[in-house]
Amino acid sequence: MTFTSPVLIAAGRLVGVAVACGFNLYATVAFLGVASRLEWFTLPAGLRGLENTVVIASATVLYLAESIIDKFPYVDAVWEAVHTLVRPAAAGMLTAVAFAGHPQVQLVAIAGAVALVTLSAHGAKAGLRIAVQTPRRPWLRIGISFLEDALALGIAAAALLNPVAAVAVAGIAMVVLLLAGPGLWRAGWLGVRAFLARLRGFFGERRWRSRDEIDAPVRSLVEHDPHGVHPARATRAALYGVPGVGAFRNGWLVLEHGVPVFIFRALFSSRRLELPRSSGGRVRHGLMLDVLELETPPARYALFLLKDGPAPQVVLAEMLG
Repeated sequence: MTFTSPVLIAAGRLVGVAVACGFNLYATVAFLGVASRLEWFTLPAGLRGLENTVVIASATVLYLAESIIDKFPYVDAVWEAVHTLVRPAAAGMLTAVAFAGHPQVQLVAIAGAVALVTLSAHGAKAGLRIAVQTPRRPWLRIGISFLEDALALGIAAAALLNPVAAVAVAGIAMVVLLLAGPGLWRAGWLGVRAFLARLRGFFGERRWRSRDEIDAPVRSLVEHDPHGVHPARATRAALYGVPGVGAFRNGWLVLEHGVPVFIFRALFSSRRLELPRSSGGRVRHGLMLDVLELETPPARYALFLLKDGPAPQVVLAEMLG
């Protein structure tokens, strides 16, 4: 199979467009429609509808709306949470339409693979948003937003206009997602958890959770006090900066007899980690998450607390106490 084999080129184009949709669905759809109308390339027959003026205008309006929404963290959190489903589904549907007429098994497999790649790119994008929020530098978030748009258009253009670049784009995109993906995907999932917790915080009391309220897969790792004298208390959190755990690891912060423990679900098992004793710490308040920065000389680590648990000052005081 040569480097410019039709199979490789088709795969490169599919992956390139899938990644572009994960970064910015509406910019990609508008670009496909405009570029096809300008005869830069020929869309498959099933996708010729993207050339329609109404489709191009609608995608452009949604892209401009997304560009504005990106600058407002609360609204952006809702938008990104909803598009966790919208972007992969839309990419899968576009692929299914483009390959209409192929055997159904092939069609489902190709559309599913494209949807997964789009979901991976979306998760990396959402995770990057969470990661750049932690230093509380608004200008960095805005810059990342514009970079994502430029990447979406650049990747889509390269994948469709240059057959050789299509293969290179596919390879580079997959390598980057495999290397940087896990930490960013966990951060993206943290964003979804933070959004849901914010809703719970609005409609319910912010408080510690009992052992019975912890997620079932990790509940067994929490010590059970049959007499109820020192019951474990827990709150949803994510851990950052502890070696061997992975950045933005989602789980639960548990206090057992005053000892802080972090429990989480790993790939094949559940894990329990007793956190280092802290000599001090500080609280950073955020719109969707509160952050505890804990000193454990000579290092430090951070806990991202979701907004349906107790106030971060309370958690810090109990961890230090």
